[in-house]
Amino acid sequence: MFRLSSVMLLMALVLAGAVPTPAIAGQSAKVRTESFRLLNEGVAAYQRGNFKEAADLLAASASMALNSYRAHFYLGLALIGDRRFAEAVDALEIALDLEASEVQAHVALGNAHLQLGDTAEAMAAYYRALKLRTEYAPALDGIARVYEAEGNEEQALTYYRRAIESNKGFAEAYTHLGDLFLRQGRLDDAIRLLIEAVTIRPDFAPGLNRLALAYNGIGLRNEAVATIRKAISLEPKSADHRAALGVIELALDLPAGAEASFLEALTLEPGHAAAREGMAEIERRRGAYDAALAQLDALLGEPLLDLSVRKRIEARRGAVAAERDRATALEAAESSGTAPPGGLSALAAICASRGEWRRAADLEARSAPGGPARERLGYYLLRAGSYRDAHEIYAGLAAAEPRTGLSINDGVALAGAGDDDAAARAFERALAIDPVEPRARLYLGNACLRLGRKEDAVAAYKRYADDHPDGESVERVRRILAEIAPGALPPPPPPVGPPASVPEPPAAEEPK
Repeated sequence: MFRLSSVMLLMALVLAGAVPTPAIAGQSAKVRTESFRLLNEGVAAYQRGNFKEAADLLAASASMALNSYRAHFYLGLALIGDRRFAEAVDALEIALDLEASEVQAHVALGNAHLQLGDTAEAMAAYYRALKLRTEYAPALDGIARVYEAEGNEEQALTYYRRAIESNKGFAEAYTHLGDLFLRQGRLDDAIRLLIEAVTIRPDFAPGLNRLALAYNGIGLRNEAVATIRKAISLEPKSADHRAALGVIELALDLPAGAEASFLEALTLEPGHAAAREGMAEIERRRGAYDAALAQLDALLGEPLLDLSVRKRIEARRGAVAAERDRATALEAAESSGTAPPGGLSALAAICASRGEWRRAADLEARSAPGGPARERLGYYLLRAGSYRDAHEIYAGLAAAEPRTGLSINDGVALAGAGDDDAAARAFERALAIDPVEPRARLYLGNACLRLGRKEDAVAAYKRYADDHPDGESVERVRRILAEIAPGALPPPPPPVGPPASVPEPPAAEEPK
């Protein structure tokens, strides 16, 4: 049904001077030519990702050609890109007044409503699209996203799969389903879907973004960086990709690079949630708690913040405020020499959470640790790069109490000190206690590979893949085996980014 009142409203705004028109408005041929030029330039700007520029050009075109479906449709898309969702709804409704059978406009309208949190209107728009084109993949994908926003993940999975079955070339559905798997912690499933998405569309930047985050989640840092940089090259104006790079750089313990990436994202989009949250973490790690809280407060002030994100940020704000108060009290007691029993250990734990490993080790050492506290000291020394000191602690603890975690961390310390032969023996001691311990098996393979013991490395990696087919590092193991022993395992899906030919340094197990 046509809603001509929307078009009439725009005409009234033009006549009232609320929407500017060029001085040549009375010259119809020139007006058509100018409107067409503005439309083409606006569409080109939209395709480049310059959404604000596109919206300005397309608004000018639409004000001169009130009956142009394309001008209003692309104006709606540009406004969505510029996160001006309410304005996008108005533009898309006018477009549908002009061409009610345009299925893409119905889906775009649903997307705008969904961003505004109006799931009922979004669902209605997607179903109108399905009435026009049965099993239309973008509409099915939209319905899935509505169900996901409402917390109905079972129905969301059903509709994502329907969207993929309807159009196996629709990369967005693979990406959105992969996103859901990421949130559910199903990293292996997410990676396989996301690799499929970017295989179907190698230039699909949102898929590359999610794939980079999935790689980051399983520790494939090199692949994560290469993949997100490809996304940035495809969409340099996207704040999402800069923020994702910041998340990966934080995981790599590169706070300066992460801060630069988050600030670039906020320059592109001041209200970007992941970038603002990332900046809050940067400030927390500096011990600048008030600045961290200010970042979180700015994020909570965003009117369009997703409800689930809002709840998480509110909880995060409470945790940061509590840590600030605790750290302030403990620092004062430590400075005055009046720290209560366990106070130095508590302050050490806070310093460790901020990445201040050396200070954490110094504080823990001053608390005259024994038992679990001594294990924490070993961990802090290990993270601070004092590998020999950490080895002495872990070797002594493991001799007194044979335990897989102690032997693994002893091996990590020895590997850090460059003694891979002794490290391999430590990992073997852990496997003697628990033959299916995943990290010990993986690290043993890494140590053997660095020692040039290729056959032993292949055996360790194959055993890891057999014992833990869904392990978080199985993708990394598959890639290493594909290079050092082709055919040892079934081939993995086509990779994105550089191969993982050199094992990354092992990570220590944090004491509980």
